[in-house]
Amino acid sequence: MTKTFQDMSLPSARRLDRRSFLKSTAATAALFSAARAALPAGAFAQGAGPEVKGTKLGYIALTDAAALIIAKEKGFYARHGVPDMDIAKQASWGATRDNMALGTKANGIDGGHILRPKTHLYTTGKVMQNGQPLPMYTLLNLNEDGQAISVSNEYKDLNVQKDASPLKAAFERKKAQGKELTAAMTFPGGTHDLWIRYWLAAGG
Repeated sequence: MTKTFQDMSLPSARRLDRRSFLKSTAATAALFSAARAALPAGAFAQGAGPEVKGTKLGYIALTDAAALIIAKEKGFYARHGVPDMDIAKQASWGATRDNMALGTKANGIDGGHILRPKTHLYTTGKVMQNGQPLPMYTLLNLNEDGQAISVSNEYKDLNVQKDASPLKAAFERKKAQGKELTAAMTFPGGTHDLWIRYWLAAGG
């Protein structure tokens, strides 16, 4: 069977003569000139400084919070247009989380020094009250490495270092005696929690 197709080709474009082209170009140039005269700084919002004069940031008393505290003491915030910064010590990581959810309008905080991967855990709602997600952004990385895992003096003769396996036999003896073993960390799901679990698991 033979099919016949209608010719759908576009009509030829109209020829633009020289006079029409010059008129169009002149009109466009005049429009740009008028826009430059009306908006010499450009067509965008331009402010004199930051949108706010300050906010409230929380911190836990650890060395990696030093940048926030020193910036306040040295006048860094004021020098950059946010003189009303309040750097507030938090009672715990749990309090930090809850105050983040409240925000300053409800007597909480708007940001602060927190551990990874808390930003991700808050955003997903994994560790939030009622599982309610709290979208977060990491604006500044305050610390790279520098953390440590400390072992009780009870085990100092084992000379435990990167390899945690010398602790395995010692822990088994202690458990056989009916004694409890305690490994402390700061916050579930935080980097301290992950590191100490990984270190112990790698040692058996």
